[in-house]
Amino acid sequence: RRLLETTAKGQKRFGMTGYERYILYRFAAETGLRANEIRNLTVGDFDFDKLRVTVKAGYSNRRREDVQPLRPDTALLLKESFMGKMTTVKAFGGTRKQLTKRTSDMIEANLADAGIPYVDDAGRYADFHSLRHATGSLLAACEVHPKIAQSIMRHSDINLTMSRYTHTLTGQE
Repeated sequence: RRLLETTAKGQKRFGMTGYERYILYRFAAETGLRANEIRNLTVGDFDFDKLRVTVKAGYSNRRREDVQPLRPDTALLLKESFMGKMTTVKAFGGTRKQLTKRTSDMIEANLADAGIPYVDDAGRYADFHSLRHATGSLLAACEVHPKIAQSIMRHSDINLTMSRYTHTLTGQE
């Protein structure tokens, strides 16, 4: 939350305003999409009536079309931010043609602004991919059935979802 709140008020970086990066991070943490999948999304890939986004097979890690659900409140933020954009335009990237390939550098700068270490005491990195780990952990914290979490994370093996991408949150023990 601190990362999101700080980022929303932050300066322009990597061609994106702080608010644009806030929406990006929130979207990434809620959907579990990978940076390259997000980088290749266009505005036309979003269906706000059905509350979903489609990752084309050529950009999906599994090389098949994937459809991810969107939270209604996040869908509204995305819809507002895409207002007036052509459907063929990249969804994220701000003034650039697409989202930077240096997403870890971008999030590292935002973490510093929020006073959050890029590497924690256990040696874990809070890079852009860690937002995907946040997805798994938040699904578990919300008591989402593991098979549903596996489906959202798009893993073929439940063990990957539960042992690699699901972490206990402070105070859960």
